[in-house]
Amino acid sequence: MAGIQLVLDSTLPGRGIIPSIPSVNTKKIIGCITQLKENNEGAFRRDFECDFFAEIRISSVVPKYRNQGLGTEIYARLMQFLRAKGFPVLRSVFTSGATWAIGAKFGFVEIGRLYFRDVLDENGEKLFPTAGDGKEECASYIACRL
Repeated sequence: MAGIQLVLDSTLPGRGIIPSIPSVNTKKIIGCITQLKENNEGAFRRDFECDFFAEIRISSVVPKYRNQGLGTEIYARLMQFLRAKGFPVLRSVFTSGATWAIGAKFGFVEIGRLYFRDVLDENGEKLFPTAGDGKEECASYIACRL
């Protein structure tokens, strides 16, 4: 089993990868992320003024391989590759302390934030009833210039 999962997308036709999402909880989180990005798309366009960009859809390191610098190395190499290909901006959504730490190293800035405690399902019920208001309890829509 690989130690890293990375799903990359771009706004250039034919270059995106759409992941299959098997887990119900993952589908809920993807729905939250979609809502977060839709609500903040104007701020992204205003702040970054770009016609195309790369986007990391999903990035994770298998728990037994964490804290070894793999995530940092993947982001460093990916950003170098994207710069060489002419991408002006990389954006993503961070949902964990590990990704926020990596983002801070590479100059990502937060565009918007969605606390999981505020997300409601189609019946108006809290989708994540045990979620609090800590940094690990939200998704941050982030981007950086390459």
